Amino acid sequence: MSNARYLAPNLVTFAALLLGVTSIVLAVRGDYVNAAWMILWATVADRLDGLVARALKATSEFGVQMDSFGDFVNFGLAPAFLLYFALSRCPTLPFQDGGGLIALYAACVAWLLGATFRLARFNVLIEETPDHRIFFGIPTTLAAAMLCSWFLVILKYASPDNPLRPPPGSFTEWRLFGELSVGPGVWPWFLAAMVLFAGLMVSNVRMRKFGALGGKLLTGILYVFALSNIAVVAARILPDYIVLFATSWTLLFTVLGFIDPRMRGDGAPPLFPVGRANDR
Repeated sequence: MSNARYLAPNLVTFAALLLGVTSIVLAVRGDYVNAAWMILWATVADRLDGLVARALKATSEFGVQMDSFGDFVNFGLAPAFLLYFALSRCPTLPFQDGGGLIALYAACVAWLLGATFRLARFNVLIEETPDHRIFFGIPTTLAAAMLCSWFLVILKYASPDNPLRPPPGSFTEWRLFGELSVGPGVWPWFLAAMVLFAGLMVSNVRMRKFGALGGKLLTGILYVFALSNIAVVAARILPDYIVLFATSWTLLFTVLGFIDPRMRGDGAPPLFPVGRANDR
């Protein structure tokens, strides 16, 4: 029974994995709004399994590997499936064949490779990184949250001529961005965003981890915003609020990674860290 406590965080990880698989199924079926929400719910579950593991003192190597595999499905495969099916199936967008389809496929592959590389590298750098208070590269969770929340915002504010305009009733809450109207010309930029995020995931951009921010006031304020963000994700409302939080968070801590001398003292880790050998 001494090992029973390890079951709880792994069950949370498994539940998050089911959300990612459900997102893929929904994307294939053409339910893009719910597919995106499944990924955002998975970001919340991804935070929860770590909290449960630390609370129960149930961290383990198995849990680390299972969490990494879940992240690959939830934040690598699922967003790529969502964007590929949403854009390639729309007849009035230039992604059904020819160069547009090749560009879309290349962007999805870049995203998938970036997430895979990021997760594999992170597992090795857990042991090799001298400062465990920072991330090297943007976490896959944050990158997926930004991509999917922006996707939902564009659907919410889609203009009448936007071919991915969702069914009526998909977004019934108030509009933080007022009368903003987003046309079909925004979708090609999503391909560039996927490639950009893929590069940031595998980069050596330094980001301070949430629990190592320093300063009780700043930490308290950020905790309030983080909890409110979790609440709106759980309630499946206000993607415009989610995107403001995720984008502001990324910009703030990416800039701090460049200008804060405390985060630039140690050399960057190698692009291909060696780590331990492991025969499979």
